[in-house]
Amino acid sequence: MLEKGKISAVQLAVLMYPTILATGFLLLPSITAKYAGNDLWIATLLASVSGFVAIFAAYRLHKLYPEYTVIEYGEQILGRVLGKIVGFVFVIFYLHTTGVIAREYAQFVVGSFFFRTPMIFVICSMILLCAVAVRGGVELVARSAQILTPVFILPLAMLLLLIPDLDVRNIFPVLEHGFVPVLQGAATPQAWFSEYFLISFFLPFLAKGQKGAKWSTISLSAAVASLLFTNLIVYFLFGEDTATKNYPVLIAFRYISLAEFIENLEAVLLAAWVIGSFIKIAVFYYAAALSAGQWLNLSDYRPVVLPLGILIVAFSYWDLPNFPQLAKFLSTTGPFYILTTQAAIPLLLLLVAVLRKRKRRPKGASAP
Repeated sequence: MLEKGKISAVQLAVLMYPTILATGFLLLPSITAKYAGNDLWIATLLASVSGFVAIFAAYRLHKLYPEYTVIEYGEQILGRVLGKIVGFVFVIFYLHTTGVIAREYAQFVVGSFFFRTPMIFVICSMILLCAVAVRGGVELVARSAQILTPVFILPLAMLLLLIPDLDVRNIFPVLEHGFVPVLQGAATPQAWFSEYFLISFFLPFLAKGQKGAKWSTISLSAAVASLLFTNLIVYFLFGEDTATKNYPVLIAFRYISLAEFIENLEAVLLAAWVIGSFIKIAVFYYAAALSAGQWLNLSDYRPVVLPLGILIVAFSYWDLPNFPQLAKFLSTTGPFYILTTQAAIPLLLLLVAVLRKRKRRPKGASAP
């Protein structure tokens, strides 16, 4: 086993919460509102189904192969050749997705705050920091999340300061245009929630693996509730204009003013964004490094961490020349790309694994 560290189920839950919401808070409200309009809250609830499916697939596969990650049991399920192909798909997916996440982070930081800072510097500094965490192992990544996640959650409470400016009537009438726009609006957030399949890289390292599904479900429920809260606050504030804003939560923070004393809280949001992005990039980076090490049959994944960081920086620019192209990818191709890798392939692996287990079971033996 390439990783010797151990984490608790609670640490896994805390780790996954910002991994899903770090980019979700800023990007998903406008993308969801673009299609679902005032029914974005229904789309958010509907999108959570993919998260529960991802957790179910990851945990059931873990029960069948308790000491292995998806890269390792993929070969046991599909055979060496086909398993290697599927494993390579996961390696490339996590490398590319880590690059896209780094680009999302840098685009926000440079486009909203540090206008004259070269984007390559912002990306490289974050990747270098995450590389240090990933080389430290699963325990370092988990403990970092455990310490930093409370700071990441802080801006949620600050949104309550907008209550005097909110108009609840903005979400009515419900389902005015039918259910199809809701389904379209749910496509992107359900891709985000399907990323809970990442727990498959951490379940083998839980001190008490039987609690993994429970705490992962709690984490997902908290993520859904948090995103639902954010979406409603933003839509109560902006109404139909939510769909026209790139970062509606950032603009909402600029509206916060309490007694003309508590104002200009964008710096708090920036701090939360940096922390959340660090955790999210570190988790995806760790999955990419561990996947590559297992796919290459190495005795230790750490030697490939820095070389993979160079590839991640390259992927952060690959086919994404500007923000409109990035936004188009995230709202069109991206959701299907993520869902295929984080939900469809795991469910297929689970189906094949269950069928193979049943075929091998002696006649008269009871099901486990």
